[in-house]
Amino acid sequence: MDQSTSRKRPWLAAGLGLLVTGLGQLYLRRWKRALGWAVFAVLVGAFLVPESTLANPASADLVDGAPLLVVGVLSVVDAYLIARRHNVRLAVAQESRCPSCYRELDADVAFCPWCGSEVQSTAAADGSARTDLDTSPDDRF
Repeated sequence: MDQSTSRKRPWLAAGLGLLVTGLGQLYLRRWKRALGWAVFAVLVGAFLVPESTLANPASADLVDGAPLLVVGVLSVVDAYLIARRHNVRLAVAQESRCPSCYRELDADVAFCPWCGSEVQSTAAADGSARTDLDTSPDDRF
C-alpha cells in the first residue's frame, strides 16, 4: 500500500514530536508543516528565551524555558491530531470502495461493476448504507 495512504500511528507521531519539534510532522509526511514548527521553535528560542537559558538549560528557571516548552507541546498535539484526522479520512474513503479491487462503489449496488465481486449493503449506525465484500471468495465467480 502506498505510504501516503497507509494508516498512521498517532502515538508514534506524538512520541517523535516529543524528541524533536517537527519530527512528528515529518513522520506524517507534512514537510512544510514540520519546517514551520522547526522555524517557529527557533524564532521563539531566539526572541523569547534568555540566552543564559539556552546556554545552560540545567541551571535555568522553568519560567525562562516555558515558551519553548509551549511550542514543543503544541507541536506534539498538532502531530497527534493530524495523524488521527488522516486515519479517519482514510477509513471514510475505504468505506466507499470495493475491498477487492479498491475502486469506488455506489451505495446502492449489489456487486462491484469493476471486478464483479458481490457486495452486501449494511446499515451503519448513522443510517447510511455501507458496502462490504461478501466473505465467501468462491461465490465471486
